[in-house]
Amino acid sequence: MKALTAALLVFVAACGKGNVILNVDVLSFLSASDSTKAYAILGTGTFDSTISRRFTMPPGFGNSSVDSVTATVASSLENATGAGSVILEVFFAQTQGGLFTGTPFLADSSGPVSGVQTVPLGKSSLPLSDPIFNSDSLWVGIRARLTTTTAPMSGQLRFTDIHLRIVLQDNIL
Repeated sequence: MKALTAALLVFVAACGKGNVILNVDVLSFLSASDSTKAYAILGTGTFDSTISRRFTMPPGFGNSSVDSVTATVASSLENATGAGSVILEVFFAQTQGGLFTGTPFLADSSGPVSGVQTVPLGKSSLPLSDPIFNSDSLWVGIRARLTTTTAPMSGQLRFTDIHLRIVLQDNIL
């Protein structure tokens, strides 16, 4: 693995000035229990379900500067019983403690759902610009905020696509 990394670094250095494009399939880093979140809420009110993961840049990329980031998130709300709504939010932070604070980078709402109903959520690609992406590690957090109006509300939220496309101005060596 070290030989492959060294060969890649030599190849990139020989190419001169350019960009490095990283396509990160965030969904592939989630366990089956995190990529499909079941819910069964007995009362009415607002309830949160969250997942978070830390991502670290490969060695040598920490000195590169981020030119652009595009996030794509898609999911499906599969409601079985009850009524309410779901807001899907995506957060980025440099520390785990900084997740889920402030304004989310991406947000989408199911609108009102009742009974057996499937609603697509969050199929969007959004260009992101924030100094938080100029770091050698990054926390990604996803929150599903469920608000029930008729209990019990049950079903599942299934993530179908979570991708980050990161374009770096190479400064690997």
